[in-house]
Amino acid sequence: MYDFESLVEEVLASKPELARKDLMEKIEEKKKTVGAGYLTQQGALFLVAGELGVTLQQVTSSDLTLKDLYVGANDVTVISRVLGLYPTSTYNRKDGGSGRYRRVVLFDKERSVKLTLWDDDVDSVEKLKIFVGAPVRVVDGYVKQGLDGKPNLNLGKRSKLELIEDERTAAKLAGLDDVAEKLAKVADERSFLALDCVVSSAPRYSEFVRADGSSGSLFQFGVVAPGGRDEYRLVLWNPTDRPEIKVNQRIRVTNVKVKRGSQGGFEIHGDAGSAILMHKGVGELEMRVCAVVAAANSTLVYVVNKEKKVKIVEMPLGTKSVKTGDVVSLSPDQYSGDRLVCKSADSVVIADDSSFPSLENVAMKLRDAKEEVSPVMVEVIALSHAVVEDVNMKDGSMVKKGGLVVGDDTGEVNVVAWRELSEELNGIQPGQRLRIVAVMPKVMKMGGWTLQVSNTTVIEKIVGT
Repeated sequence: MYDFESLVEEVLASKPELARKDLMEKIEEKKKTVGAGYLTQQGALFLVAGELGVTLQQVTSSDLTLKDLYVGANDVTVISRVLGLYPTSTYNRKDGGSGRYRRVVLFDKERSVKLTLWDDDVDSVEKLKIFVGAPVRVVDGYVKQGLDGKPNLNLGKRSKLELIEDERTAAKLAGLDDVAEKLAKVADERSFLALDCVVSSAPRYSEFVRADGSSGSLFQFGVVAPGGRDEYRLVLWNPTDRPEIKVNQRIRVTNVKVKRGSQGGFEIHGDAGSAILMHKGVGELEMRVCAVVAAANSTLVYVVNKEKKVKIVEMPLGTKSVKTGDVVSLSPDQYSGDRLVCKSADSVVIADDSSFPSLENVAMKLRDAKEEVSPVMVEVIALSHAVVEDVNMKDGSMVKKGGLVVGDDTGEVNVVAWRELSEELNGIQPGQRLRIVAVMPKVMKMGGWTLQVSNTTVIEKIVGT
């Protein structure tokens, strides 16, 4: 990773006639003229270097996420959210005594991983008041292979589990709303991080005795998709909680999978690490508009909430005239991940913005964006000219790749656009302030990260201060 001092030395090596004192003065002057909130010293150095005709190396990062875990890793520190909490169990020690362990399922946008707490660490779940959906940090954990062959995260003697209380850090993490899927027609066996469905038959609880003499229990009821007719049996084995649910009630179940039942049909199964949550529905959402784009048969309104999460709202053409900066109250008819659908004019109302954070304050800083697993909005300054080059792909084809260095007061990163999207970077000049909406952070194999432009990304120049 290139730090500020090494980049300064690179500029001075390229411009031997330039004294270090003069270079530092240029950097401070650039920070003053561009304005606060957009540049670090390193960001200002990028602009100064560009004016001097010096091209600097890119800054990289090596932050670890759940998908980076591998068997044998030690001293792992990772942040995620809780998907499931298993009850405490006991095990026999080699010395003849007994110990305790408890499993916690963690998740992000793409996967889930089991975390095992041992002995005294088991009590941290209650002490920290950890719940399903809670943001947590595992500090100095180690990874072993689980019984299912997948990486299993563990707490050791020097490890600890923390509840993340900093709202800015928690906002980086995908929540249950981000990973929940609606029950649809089931055609194969698969797992769900979270599944939204409707109760279609009254729940039944029963207990039984296994062949080995141990006791067990199950909680079962029928579920259908919202507005659907195909019913599936949902079974939770040895549940730790049995909430009161009624027919026609919308619920969310976590940490479940589809299996073939004894009769050959598909069923949804969970266990003691699954949870049933009451579904609150989308309801009324208040967000600030960050971009408006006319599509073929609709208007796409990009909005961001107080947690700095970007959503794309599909509205009928000519519904209501909303503009960038407006605060709107939304009552979506449909939602799927980061996309909302408002079918009627009454679903969108321009609201009072006096208590809602400004557009600048709901933009995500680069230091926070790099760990996001969903599209983000950033307000940055261009630190270089866009460079578009032809790249040879593995299949022998050649495509265009555009790159642009941008920065704010927390860091710098490269914005990358492929193929025809590279044209979106044309004409951007160093020093221009940009609002980039619905751009996707992407961690590279070598540990660095970039902001990837997609066909839904909007890049706008910010005029004025």
